[in-house]
Amino acid sequence: MIKWVIFLSFSLWAIISGIGVVLFSNPVYVILWLLSALISIAGIFFVAGAELVGALQLLIYAVAIAVFYVLVLTAVPWEKALKKDTHFRTSGILSLPVVLLLYLEMALVFILGIAASPEGKFREAIKKLGNTEVIGSVLFSKYFFAFEVVSLVLLIGMIGAVIIGRKEKQTYGNDTP
Repeated sequence: MIKWVIFLSFSLWAIISGIGVVLFSNPVYVILWLLSALISIAGIFFVAGAELVGALQLLIYAVAIAVFYVLVLTAVPWEKALKKDTHFRTSGILSLPVVLLLYLEMALVFILGIAASPEGKFREAIKKLGNTEVIGSVLFSKYFFAFEVVSLVLLIGMIGAVIIGRKEKQTYGNDTP
């Protein structure tokens, strides 16, 4: 019973933080709300018994990605990069059906995944080896290629952010066209 209360508290915290990410227009507040959401999601993982995933959530997302966003926020000259104070509300309203379809797809995959997965397939391995060893063995055997592709995508994103930061600084450094 206490696990459910803690789980629901973290879930409510994540939902409120997600709404804060969407509603605020100041980039600093958005990063703070995103950090709050990432910490609450890590709490959900800890309550669910996935300690490794919760720790990785804190280390990778809550620390590294948030610091990366702060770096981008400080590197880009926002006063010249931003257009007028228009929020693309029509685009947001038009994208609502797509978002609802994605949520429907996630719910369908979740329901079908629960029905398709055998009950307790990894429980014996987790009891024998531990949570970290089981995740590592599955990640580096069955999903090794996907793991490496994700690392390359993150590397390309970091290189792109550095290049964009340099171009923005060179472009806006002088006032001559």
